[in-house]
Amino acid sequence: MLKRTFIHLPGVGPRRETHFWRQGLATWEDFLAAKRVQGLSRGRLDWLKAELTGSLDHTQDAAYFAARLQAGEHWRLFQHFRPRTAYLDIETYGKVWPGLLVTVVGLYDGQNMRQFVQGHNLQEFPQVLSSFDLLVTFNGTQFDLPVLKAYFPELTLPPAHVDLRFLMARLGFKGGLKKIEPRFGIHRPKAVNGMDGYMAVLLWQRYQRGDKGALDLLLSYNREDVVNLEVLMDGAFAMERERLFPASPGQSGLRQAARP
Repeated sequence: MLKRTFIHLPGVGPRRETHFWRQGLATWEDFLAAKRVQGLSRGRLDWLKAELTGSLDHTQDAAYFAARLQAGEHWRLFQHFRPRTAYLDIETYGKVWPGLLVTVVGLYDGQNMRQFVQGHNLQEFPQVLSSFDLLVTFNGTQFDLPVLKAYFPELTLPPAHVDLRFLMARLGFKGGLKKIEPRFGIHRPKAVNGMDGYMAVLLWQRYQRGDKGALDLLLSYNREDVVNLEVLMDGAFAMERERLFPASPGQSGLRQAARP
């Protein structure tokens, strides 16, 4: 999807991008090979080609594209930067937002799940996060990230961020994470099914009073919040790509299965 994207170029918006696609300029290479493009002067064409050559030089630099794309379009980076994508969710305790106590941070890279716990290894989280280029959260823009920045003032976030709350809403899936999950075939284990953030706070309180089992259950709950983000990100990416490049009949099974 990255090399089919043109809206990161100066002066190119969604309508002009679609105009390029309709002329058969599906990728950067197609554009660079074109001798002329309808609607562009020779000078403008040469200038955009120079910009695209710069894009090719930065294909491993997520910050380059994150700075040139609106936040709502960072989903386009997912497939290309997937090997350096992290899925994140936090648990907290307290009443003064965003200055909450961070109790658990769950971080998943598509293969390995790591959890950072207050009083154990939470201080290791900033260094681990620094190795990623793209972050996926659900409502992280309004909760997780402001809280983490308040708790870790020197925290450096990955340059690109996909907030699935807003991406899913744009696709027609409204409501919280747990409401949306079943629409994508996700069913949580019985032990944590029906749990919410308030119950997570109670579990932390129980753990502080010496209930070790409460921490285990809290970590299980957090794990579901994190690993399920990958399934939703896969689905959202496929649906957004299909919106831009409609599949032929019989090839839109995902959209049928997860229709709002």
